Amino acid sequence: MFSVTTSDQQKFVVRIATPPTKRLLEGGVYWNQLLRPLGVPLPRLIATSLEPLETQFPFVVLEQLPGADLFQIYQSLTSSQKLEIVGELVRIQKIVSALPEGGGFGFASSYSEPPAYRTWKAAILGIVEKAQQRMSYDHPGVTYLARVKNVLSRCEDYFAAVRRVPFLDDTTTKNVLVDEGRLTGVVDVDQLFFGDSLLTIGLTRTSLLAAGFDIDYIEHWMNQLKFDQQQRQVVDAYSALFCVDFMSELGQRFNQENQPEIDLEKFARLESIFETLAG
Repeated sequence: MFSVTTSDQQKFVVRIATPPTKRLLEGGVYWNQLLRPLGVPLPRLIATSLEPLETQFPFVVLEQLPGADLFQIYQSLTSSQKLEIVGELVRIQKIVSALPEGGGFGFASSYSEPPAYRTWKAAILGIVEKAQQRMSYDHPGVTYLARVKNVLSRCEDYFAAVRRVPFLDDTTTKNVLVDEGRLTGVVDVDQLFFGDSLLTIGLTRTSLLAAGFDIDYIEHWMNQLKFDQQQRQVVDAYSALFCVDFMSELGQRFNQENQPEIDLEKFARLESIFETLAG
């Protein structure tokens, strides 16, 4: 992804993919064209070229929305600003959730390609399985795989009642742009997730706690939606799930040339968060 400023100071974002990964760009174009007219504040599409026959690399050009990721400016926000941002996110998710239900649970790049999982429980355990695949046998997070499954098992009745409702899963501490205390847009919507939107709240909470930030934002979010005790317990379970997911990312190479050492300080913080949430 590249930020481009023209000679007349217009700013754009250029996203480039390889032919094998162009599906993400296609999904981004699909959902942008569906959601933006409904009032979801996605960046305007300027140009697309998705066929490798036309260009060496598929690309999309979008307007560059003002602001920074929520994570970058979170600690500078007042409680009232956090409340206002949450209110806008709730409005956006309500628009998305009014779309037709999917043909399954999990990620989808379009309605023509149903999500992979037949049940919400399977979709949640899929996150655990991906975490397990990242961990070597001597990774310190391995012992938490069984423990988080036990935590999730307490919510099985709730999981069984979850419908295949679409939501923006990655509107967390990233992909939510904020400028002068106000939400200006949502970016990188290449897929929708179908299932329980509380998952996003759990992920956001873990992200804030792992960074050592307060979670006033999460309290505002849950209060706006008038969560009952069961829903709060489910958010705890999802937060514990993402603690283990974050653990599995420690020591991973990803885009780095060499495999890094596991950051034991970060791991210890995630351990502490998990123990508090697991009860």
